[in-house]
Amino acid sequence: MKALVLSGRSGTSPRPLPAVAEGRPGPDAGKPVLFDVLEGIADAGILDVGIVLGEGADEVRAAVGDGARFGVSITYLPQHRPLGPAHALRCARDWLGEDDFVTLSADTFVPGGIGEQVEDFRTRRPAAQAAADRPGVYFFTEAVHRAADATPDALPGESGLPDVLRWLAGQGLEVVPDGGLPTAGAAGRGGPQIRP
Repeated sequence: MKALVLSGRSGTSPRPLPAVAEGRPGPDAGKPVLFDVLEGIADAGILDVGIVLGEGADEVRAAVGDGARFGVSITYLPQHRPLGPAHALRCARDWLGEDDFVTLSADTFVPGGIGEQVEDFRTRRPAAQAAADRPGVYFFTEAVHRAADATPDALPGESGLPDVLRWLAGQGLEVVPDGGLPTAGAAGRGGPQIRP
């Protein structure tokens, strides 16, 4: 399994190295959230990490380096225009190959990490799964590449991921819902629905 981190407007992250996150403990208040993200990925046993770079690419490269200090190996994947997560997935396609992966934004602080969610995904292995109690953390199989190809680029301020998830569910593939995700069962009733 790999991890794909969306940084610097490659997904929805407004800055390449945000240091403010809701729920983060006080002593780490000035530490870039991206560092927490990388440490959480390593703690979950995922060592191969791709960072999709948009704005602030040089800042991220200088801060993260090869990833060794976080216990991971980093591959940098350029995204020259901020066209949303579906476009970021297309930019990362060759690197991702047929591997399952988790995707997170560089500004998503995840208290407690993602280890349990990684194991749950590996056990269930749906086409897409949102991590319970971990907003912004999604797991995908290689089926997502077809969905990303079929999904238009997002406009500024749009996520793009709901369209990817709708496409997967609309193809009859299993999408494990959590919060705002479509349910696979909805696919046969006029298309998948996004719950508020």
